[in-house]
Amino acid sequence: MKEIGVGVIGMGWMGEVHSSAYINYKLKFANKNISPKLIICSEILKERAKTAKDKFGFEEYTTSWQAVVDHPKVEVVDITTPNALHLEIIKYCIQKGKHINCEKPIGAFPKETLEAYELTKNYSKQTCVGFNYRWAPLVQYTKKLIDEGKIGKIYSYRGRFFSCYAADERSCYSWRFEKENGLGAITDIMTHAIDMALYLVGDIKSVNGTLKTFISQRPVAKGGASHYAKADKNAVLKEVTNDDYVAARISFQNGCEGFIDASRIFFGPTSEHSFEIYGSKGSIKWNFEEMNTLHLFLREEDESAMGYRKIYSSPIHPYHHYFNPSNGSSIGYDELKVIEIANFLEKIHNPNFANFANFEAAAKVAKVINAIIASSESKKEEKV
Repeated sequence: MKEIGVGVIGMGWMGEVHSSAYINYKLKFANKNISPKLIICSEILKERAKTAKDKFGFEEYTTSWQAVVDHPKVEVVDITTPNALHLEIIKYCIQKGKHINCEKPIGAFPKETLEAYELTKNYSKQTCVGFNYRWAPLVQYTKKLIDEGKIGKIYSYRGRFFSCYAADERSCYSWRFEKENGLGAITDIMTHAIDMALYLVGDIKSVNGTLKTFISQRPVAKGGASHYAKADKNAVLKEVTNDDYVAARISFQNGCEGFIDASRIFFGPTSEHSFEIYGSKGSIKWNFEEMNTLHLFLREEDESAMGYRKIYSSPIHPYHHYFNPSNGSSIGYDELKVIEIANFLEKIHNPNFANFANFEAAAKVAKVINAIIASSESKKEEKV
């Protein structure tokens, strides 16, 4: 079994999720031909870096991301920093010949995503982007049903991602609310909704979109607090300079029509990443908040038997069996990250492996985002 050294840059929540995923990969995908080893982690806060080293078993820690990329034992660089740092780190990884796993959206703006793709499309090493929701077993099952023609010709697609961490006006200001550090809901959340649409239905031809900021000011956080923290009523306010909400009517290359939207500020939904797909033979509904269930309608000859059936994730669905052997026993978000890592490592081991998401997938999303922004400004339909 080949051992491969991993360095993680950025040890906030997502850095911890990625680090845990490499560990759990070794436990859950033990029959694979590659074994990741956590070599070094970096974080700008020295104490957080040291804590992460001890918590996850890295051999070393540092406050310099360059030291991670330069490390001779590191073959895979995993990037979970704020978006504005992505492209600089990716360029340095390319110079040093490292495999690159970068959280979405890859860069602060779509132009940076596209640049990262152009730099790596003929690169000798592998790339991966964090579109983890597509790896849910029942999403994979949905893809299989569509590809096998069980749903028929797809007429309509409706997708959304309401990840409403900022619904409360007291939610603290962070880099996520600064346009100079990246766009808002459209890159933070809508990227996932777009990727899901592209993955399940196919390329998007044109869009008619809009962006909106509803909460114009946010309280400044006390030192070390994230955007999940809540400020008191006396906190200093700072202007929000990017979008809270984005919506787009979309037309696919294959003739399907659809609508997707994303928000970070609605009360009610917490992490409602969902889709509805309607075809000539049936329809499918799925929601990440209940990710282990799927609602499937298949046209029956006996009309008295027609109706949605509720399907539970089980070992017969893709990837589920790696985590438990029981029908209906749930898996969660962290397991999706393990699957994402498994597919990335499999691609490194076997370059012909096809079921993974690389920087090309991110570039396709970036092109749709550019079209939505252009449409929001022109007030008309724009081609992708």
